[in-house]
Amino acid sequence: MKTLVISMGAAVLLAGCALGIQPDGNSPSISYSVPRSYQTVYLRAQNQAAECLTAKKQYDVYAQVDPALQTGQVAVRSHLGDIEVARTEIKAIDDKNTQVTHTVWGRSPWDQDALEAMRHSIRMDTSVCVAYK
Repeated sequence: MKTLVISMGAAVLLAGCALGIQPDGNSPSISYSVPRSYQTVYLRAQNQAAECLTAKKQYDVYAQVDPALQTGQVAVRSHLGDIEVARTEIKAIDDKNTQVTHTVWGRSPWDQDALEAMRHSIRMDTSVCVAYK
């Protein structure tokens, strides 16, 4: 009986504490455009995620690109249940400009500082792991 009560309590706690990026759009995000091709932005986002967002290999980077639609996505997911903690979505505006949206879980280290580092990485063409103010 005691085990059942503990199990039910854990389930209630986990249900109240959603893990990862929320599908309802309530996770922190930023959108902007940059004067770079979508391929360049895709590679930069993929590199920054691998260098900065995998927490000592506890998370994996999943990247996909669609050349026909000129879009791409780079996601960082945990090994436990494929929980997505960070995501970059890109879409070509034209040959030289790209729309970028970064979304994070909202809990450290995937928080507002991570969003700023992700944005700086795209804009500065180098991996930025910490947001400087």
